[in-house]
Amino acid sequence: MPPRYTPRGRDDPYGDVPQAMDFAREGVEGYGETLRPGLLHDIGTTLGGLNEIGALRSGTVGTELHSIGERYGAQVGAYGKMAASESVRTGLEANRLRFEREEARRKRKSGVVKAIGSVLGAAVGFVASGGNPLGAAAGYSAGGGVGASDASYDGAYG
Repeated sequence: MPPRYTPRGRDDPYGDVPQAMDFAREGVEGYGETLRPGLLHDIGTTLGGLNEIGALRSGTVGTELHSIGERYGAQVGAYGKMAASESVRTGLEANRLRFEREEARRKRKSGVVKAIGSVLGAAVGFVASGGNPLGAAAGYSAGGGVGASDASYDGAYG
């Protein structure tokens, strides 16, 4: 069965939860498979015991198999419940980490833009003032301000 994961927008805090739930579902299926040998052993032991006492044709077989199925279902269900709650937590945490990574990248980018603006502003100010260092200082401040205003733009992710 192909995974149900469909990527959502970067602003959706639950965007990674479906993928985490798919992983959890696979884990629950794997856990159920690990219980299979014990389940088959219980079924075999029960049928063997009922055969020994000659009760295979009685209603006891259905009752005993139902009891074994309920125990197996309760074990897998408890594991599934735990996995589902953990997958939501894991998906939210993955989304938070991605947001922090994008935010750090955006801040680095804005710092580079501000530095470039400052250097260009200083050069333009120096040239425009006819070589006066005060013109370079004014251009440096103005150029750094341009980079800072661009950094506040929310779409500056990429």
